[in-house]
Amino acid sequence: MLSLNIETSSNLTSVCISEGNEIKGILNINSERPNHCELLAPLIEKLFAESSFNFMDIKEIRVNVGPGNLSSLRVGISTANAISSFRKIPVYGIPSFLLYGNAYNKNFINLITLFDLRNNLFAYAKFEKQHENIYMVEKNFNIELQDFKQLNIADSILIGSGLDKIQISDFSKNTKSSIDKEFSIDSSALALIEIDINSEHILKNLPLMPFNSFSFVS
Repeated sequence: MLSLNIETSSNLTSVCISEGNEIKGILNINSERPNHCELLAPLIEKLFAESSFNFMDIKEIRVNVGPGNLSSLRVGISTANAISSFRKIPVYGIPSFLLYGNAYNKNFINLITLFDLRNNLFAYAKFEKQHENIYMVEKNFNIELQDFKQLNIADSILIGSGLDKIQISDFSKNTKSSIDKEFSIDSSALALIEIDINSEHILKNLPLMPFNSFSFVS
């Protein structure tokens, strides 16, 4: 099934066309400020202009619904909602923690994704590999930083946009654990998601809304 994938959770504006897990075309613009309202529509138009596919070939839309920058997320989500409504095709809102967890391709025993929700609140999820698939095994989408630091993160790699607030030394149980602050995603991460796995965290009903938008400050 041919998908249009939209990623606007940070300063990166990223769109791609995918069929299954295969990327058929991708365009990224990384800006110093989040200006997706200026970039997203022209980037989608350029994506199809450079592709062998046309807009009417798309059978579904996938979009990151956060956590992320609220204003940035709203641009991507509103665009996905509008296209889905116009074309009468499914739209899937996929959270950042699933995208980071499924896109991380280094070896790990445990993988923890952490996102800053502002106002001293964080969202985290813990993943394990099981039979070549990655499953969420633990989560808390409304946790304060001091409580997160009490978790046992032994044998874990930590990724996500909330890492600037922590150090490995903050944790008493950090055996063989590390922080990967360099890892990030683009729209290709959306193509890696199996909709039927961790499906309870994937939004499917219009209109899509940003994940935990109540806790953000734009």
